[in-house]
Amino acid sequence: QRVTLSFTLLLAEREELWCVFGDSTEVYIWHIKDTVRLFHRMVLPDCIGCFGMIKVKNQVWVGGLSLSSTKGKVYVIDAERYEVLKELHGHGDKVTALCSAEDRYVLSGAGKQDGKIAIWKVD
Repeated sequence: QRVTLSFTLLLAEREELWCVFGDSTEVYIWHIKDTVRLFHRMVLPDCIGCFGMIKVKNQVWVGGLSLSSTKGKVYVIDAERYEVLKELHGHGDKVTALCSAEDRYVLSGAGKQDGKIAIWKVD
């Protein structure tokens, strides 16, 4: 099966490499000292693809596309427990850009069918 790597994120303090794919519903996590064996895999609910990632505090935010509504969605993941904390809805197209503002806010941008930027408060 051929997959398209969409985004990687290195969590150096945890010695982990996180990867998402544009045609996958999963987040893949490897330890950087052993990249041969997959350390952890998370399935994102109601997702058909992931297109961006950012670390904010002890969370990883993943931009994606919803399966049920084909609208953009942002997943907030606890980086220590490897679980989805929230699913944020606010875009009409896949979420392709994420940016942190001083670890207090995350800005998300979606594809051309949406054209909006959303601002989310970090808990």
